[in-house]
Amino acid sequence: MKSTIIIVSHVVNDAVTHGFVPTAKAMGLHVVLITDHKLNHLKLSSDDERFNPDEILECDVFNPLELIEIITEKNLAPHAVFSNSDHLQTSTAICAQFFGLPAKDWNVTIKAKNKYLTRQVLNEKSLPNTRSVLLSRESAPVFDFDFPVVAKPKEGVASLDVQRCDSAAELDNYCDTFWQRHPTTPILVEAFLQGPLITVETIGDGDHLVALGGFDVELSAPPYFIETAASWNGVNSVHYRDECIRQLQEFGVGFGVCHSEFIITDSGPVLVEINYRSIGDGREFLLDNLSGGNWFNTILSLHLGHKLDPTFRIDGSALVHYVVAKQSGLIEGSSTSFIHQEGDIVIQQQVLKKVGETFQQSFSNKDYLARISVVSPSGQTLEPALQQAISRFNLTATNEVTA
Repeated sequence: MKSTIIIVSHVVNDAVTHGFVPTAKAMGLHVVLITDHKLNHLKLSSDDERFNPDEILECDVFNPLELIEIITEKNLAPHAVFSNSDHLQTSTAICAQFFGLPAKDWNVTIKAKNKYLTRQVLNEKSLPNTRSVLLSRESAPVFDFDFPVVAKPKEGVASLDVQRCDSAAELDNYCDTFWQRHPTTPILVEAFLQGPLITVETIGDGDHLVALGGFDVELSAPPYFIETAASWNGVNSVHYRDECIRQLQEFGVGFGVCHSEFIITDSGPVLVEINYRSIGDGREFLLDNLSGGNWFNTILSLHLGHKLDPTFRIDGSALVHYVVAKQSGLIEGSSTSFIHQEGDIVIQQQVLKKVGETFQQSFSNKDYLARISVVSPSGQTLEPALQQAISRFNLTATNEVTA
């Protein structure tokens, strides 16, 4: 009889539909997807043979009690309960713990997801930090640190609604605009951290935490924070890795996969945020390629109770370029998705917007028209191949749409 894995998901997401679910099936598991968007997942499963869970169930996945109830009511006996969603790490961890299965510490997942709690933990543990204050619509924006500041939702994703404000007027305008759309959501205001951005990708089995590497990241010009390019194991991510891992361990990161971001200030790395799941924006598939197709199955194996293979590592070289729409409008052009291999170098272009689609700019990672990645497991130089692919890309947003 097959072992059962529960994969908990929110909206349709490539990492789940084309990464974790197919991998779980290939591992011989009975795969049950639980989501609050069942119809969308059912449609994809009928349209795309790569997404093939054995069952798709529906409940309020943000509520761990409902997760527990649907699993017990369906007489499922899970061997693992797993989610790759930012939003669902806490409910999934509580559910897995209820069934006596390997789980992340839900006290840590909630502190990682809530950026205000993240800053509090860093203060409590005397870890490098930046000054911050939480604002609500009922309170006037009062704080005692200087501009520029960064304003963001306390539980945001994909750089949505994250903005640098250089004056009190800019911050007031940001707050007014944000609260018109989200009147009950608090805003976290942080003192701006000057320096380059890196990521740290970790994986742990409960006994050992391993840093697999990280990306040196390029960002768009202020006031927004859109990731435009990334280089695997760049100079900064290699140089500061040990200190970043020390801070993450002090924070409480341990079991499972985790994607964290740090700003390298003049005094060293300062944590920006912890995303207690696999890296996204297509880079999870890049790491799967560099690891010889072992990224997704290594992560799932931990939740099945296996220890981390001490030989698991990710070497090689990789570059990613994100094509960002410069305005709202109609998507036009002829570029399509492809994968092309030249010896050891694999070039992949993933088009993320459909020609003819009306696109609304959000000044976040949601504005990507495409991602172009170049990888080499043997570590070859990749810049010429990447620039050639970029020069051929012609998708754009034109005929600006006004509200």
